[in-house]
Amino acid sequence: MSKCSCNQKIMSTAVANGLFTDSCLDVCVNPQCGDPEYLTILAPVVYDEIGINICRTVPLPGDVALEYPTAVYASAEVIDIAITPGTGETPGTTITPLSNRANCYEVELSNLSVTFAVRLYDCCKRLLTTLTVTGIVYLPSATTDEGYDPDTNPTSVALDIFAPYGVVYDDGNITSPVINFVGFSTTNSQLEQGLNLMAIPKVLDFDLTGGTITIGITLIVKSLYFTQYQIPHNGRAIVSKGSLNSSEDSVCMDFVSGSLLDRNIKPLEVCNPRDKKEECEDVDPTPCYEQTQD
Repeated sequence: MSKCSCNQKIMSTAVANGLFTDSCLDVCVNPQCGDPEYLTILAPVVYDEIGINICRTVPLPGDVALEYPTAVYASAEVIDIAITPGTGETPGTTITPLSNRANCYEVELSNLSVTFAVRLYDCCKRLLTTLTVTGIVYLPSATTDEGYDPDTNPTSVALDIFAPYGVVYDDGNITSPVINFVGFSTTNSQLEQGLNLMAIPKVLDFDLTGGTITIGITLIVKSLYFTQYQIPHNGRAIVSKGSLNSSEDSVCMDFVSGSLLDRNIKPLEVCNPRDKKEECEDVDPTPCYEQTQD
């Protein structure tokens, strides 16, 4: 009676065939030595991008003229942008596939609530303070809103963008496409697959007496997807090492004063290895994957 196997074992090419197709070099026992000619990477690739400039005057919190009378210069960074989804009743940002143009989308930006970190400096460019400025609406939803200007800060802008693999949906709900903002908060500092929004600010004017600052923003929408590529490389990067000053003489001090550790197992060339060993007898049996100090 033949025995049946209930578990089907699936192996990668490297595990099944051995290193570089040589059965005598089993990567599960002897990881690869040497450097592959190419590395396989999974990278975020920008397929299309488009940007616009908008501008408005922003009120600063508190009485900056009283609290920081020596302030002369200012700079700003966009920390966060709250993107309000637009609906039939609520003005906001909408993402719509173009009719009869399946690979492109119209992104209409509106009602963007921006949070800034504004830094004030004296005449010698010494930092005086950093202010958090929240709730500043760019592209306001109505012409009566504060900061509205038909030329520099209209109610909305519509951008067409090439996004061949589609967009990301909120919790998988295909009626709710979303755009990811990449900023400087722990909650928004990462790229995501699909549509991404980035903002680059510039301070155009600082009025200490009036307690206002005029900030122009470059908004850039990118369609981005993670794609696998093979790239050539020039070896591993060398990390700069700081040293401790001590007269101690011990194994710990030898380690602290020595080179940084590095992991020596090299990635496999999964497509077309160029470093094939011809004879099994030439293989050095010494393990090449121990952590060592150079």
